[in-house]
Amino acid sequence: MSRLLLALMAAVVLAAQPAPPIALNADSPLLAALPSFTVRPGGATCVWSAYDRGREWMLARAIEGGRPARIRQVSPGEGVYCQPRVLAAGAATWAFWTRQWRDNWQVLGTHTQGGEWAPVTVLSEPGENSMAAAAGVSGTSLVLAFEAHAKPQRIKVRVHDGERWSPAAAISRQDVPSYRPAVAVTARGEAWVFWDSYLETERANAVFGRRVLPAETPVERISPPGRSCLKPVALEAARTGLAVAWVATQDVIGGEGVLDHWDTIQVATRAGGKWTSAGGEVDIASLQHGLLSRMEPEFISVWGYAGRRRHPMLAEEDGALWLLWERRISPDGRAHEPGQLCGRRFDGAAWGDPLILHEGLVEYALAENPRAERGSLPVIGKDIRHVFQALAVPLRAGQRIEDRPWPGWKPVQLPRDPAAPRRSIEIGGRRHLLYWGDLHVHSILTPDAEGEVDELMHFARDKARLDVVVMQENDSNSWSRKAFVDRRLSASEYALSVYFSRRYTEPGRFVALPGWEWSQRTADDDRSNHRTVLFAGEDTPIVRHTENGGNFDELCDMVEAAGGTMFTQHEAFRLTGRRCDSNIEVATGWSNYLQPPDKIHRELSAGHKVGFVATSDGHRRNPGTGGGLTGIYAPELTPRAILEAIQERRVYATTGARVFLDARANGVFMGNDIVATGDVRLTLRVAAPRAIARVVLVRNGAEIHVEPGRGRTGFDHAFTDRPGSGFHWYYWRVELEGTPRSYAGNSEVAEGHLAWSSPHRVQVYRR
Repeated sequence: MSRLLLALMAAVVLAAQPAPPIALNADSPLLAALPSFTVRPGGATCVWSAYDRGREWMLARAIEGGRPARIRQVSPGEGVYCQPRVLAAGAATWAFWTRQWRDNWQVLGTHTQGGEWAPVTVLSEPGENSMAAAAGVSGTSLVLAFEAHAKPQRIKVRVHDGERWSPAAAISRQDVPSYRPAVAVTARGEAWVFWDSYLETERANAVFGRRVLPAETPVERISPPGRSCLKPVALEAARTGLAVAWVATQDVIGGEGVLDHWDTIQVATRAGGKWTSAGGEVDIASLQHGLLSRMEPEFISVWGYAGRRRHPMLAEEDGALWLLWERRISPDGRAHEPGQLCGRRFDGAAWGDPLILHEGLVEYALAENPRAERGSLPVIGKDIRHVFQALAVPLRAGQRIEDRPWPGWKPVQLPRDPAAPRRSIEIGGRRHLLYWGDLHVHSILTPDAEGEVDELMHFARDKARLDVVVMQENDSNSWSRKAFVDRRLSASEYALSVYFSRRYTEPGRFVALPGWEWSQRTADDDRSNHRTVLFAGEDTPIVRHTENGGNFDELCDMVEAAGGTMFTQHEAFRLTGRRCDSNIEVATGWSNYLQPPDKIHRELSAGHKVGFVATSDGHRRNPGTGGGLTGIYAPELTPRAILEAIQERRVYATTGARVFLDARANGVFMGNDIVATGDVRLTLRVAAPRAIARVVLVRNGAEIHVEPGRGRTGFDHAFTDRPGSGFHWYYWRVELEGTPRSYAGNSEVAEGHLAWSSPHRVQVYRR
């Protein structure tokens, strides 16, 4: 053990010569999450969140004078903890993190005193949800910035003068919500805070900043208009001055109607009181590799990755500025493989070639205020078993990245079409409005997906014009043997998902239902048995399939007791007949699961009472435009009304096109049971955004009636069937003209050509 720690000092603290990586938490049995670490002469400290069976702790490990300390618990017992930040401030080390406490999220802090951690202090304001702390040291002052979740959301700052904290002061604009603060301190002792804000008028984020010490200056917009710019990081280097980097994203369309995002990293430096593009280059790093499918000359899909592909980092080396970012090793393919740390050097005049600096780990992280020594940079990365590896990365020995074109994509302005009037129908004597939802969307809280939560919510509401979204994360990714070994949804990740869903819900305008994904694979044939789990009330329980032995009955008991509901996912699943199993996901951004229909038809013939939904199953930050939509009929746009509509199967599925459907059997609305003593009269009203090719009526798996569209975009149609005695089921399939190409991976076209009514179940008694 002592040899490992001495090597850690050499490799990480002194950064002298390359040495084998040192495992920082290999002796801890807990699942570790994103770490933060700080380096100073003679020592280093790493802080991380650790999870086990619904509980979390904040842990720290210090290395002083070549000797390690034991792993310390710095949180006050177990709880819900996340977002650690640690930095050296003179002789002390400060640690900050976010805690869920009763009904609030709080920013906590502690620091070392004589080598021991002081009691934890709540640094955010009482009764106000706060999170995402960032900090910097300016002389004897410590600057702390964090998100304060009033409406609109603000960035607040507190300053510790060596003895006490100043009151929290809001520094961001009052009229727009602001996110993700970053702190940078210059050689002259100026402290700057940067953040990104959502501008509803532009349907985009922009990066802002201002100086807070020694005196406040006005807020400055740093990123140019035209793209959505977010996730700023900042650092001053001697040759470049103060620099800010961020992710710039642009909506693009490719192939036969696939919508996605083109991401780059941009960097600005400040001189003469102005911000300009560093070195005259606008896009310093392209992030398409492993993040955006290739359209031409042949389509090549991208798949998941356990690291962070949209996470700029800045470091200084001999006065020059380094921009670093992470990517998968391979740009395509199914393999859930580790990644690469990439970088470009800026000497104040020009950018060097992009280089691969290291590979084999994921979730690469730099120290706070990162500086290279003797050409090597202290870095932490995580291996496939969630062990943090500390290493020194040489910056001048990287392999040059070959510039590869990414043709087949062009910018697109969203939303593409004007908003259509909302349709309504009458069900049981009550008016029901048609709402559109994407009920299966993943965020950055799922390890193989991308997209900040606020980014997804704003896209869903303002660009996709959704009424309903369900942001859900996998309870576990334990099925992979390469980069997701026993990766479980932590307590804080799920709590954040629920919190944000409720925060972004505005009844009458937009509903985000909280939920999660049961990601079980059955032991006998290794086929998936996933479920989307949804709630609308106060109770939002979760049980991870890896922690309850895959007990599906326990899952159903829990969901039903909480008043929730579920629907299946993917082409393989096992229905149980439980009340909570209310719908089948028949199409997603991955595939159409009704081609072929055999599996779903067998389930209907077995008597299962289910409706049809379609989703994006989005991993690409494009809810509502990922190839699957659900039409939802509800009397009002509230969480409770939407959940009841899903439970009662007042839903239908499309492959992305907003096709209006009203299907009834003997006057009873789709998704319901009826009893007939003779004929069954099936009616269908359709209105489509483009010409209808035909509508097909399916009974018991057979196509029993076809009505040509004849170029119409809408019509009312009726067909009377004379089935024999016994149990039958029916649904309509609407086919629009044109058959767009089906793309592999999570890359279906935004507006497909199919829609399906939820099935009627009919029991016929003939005399």
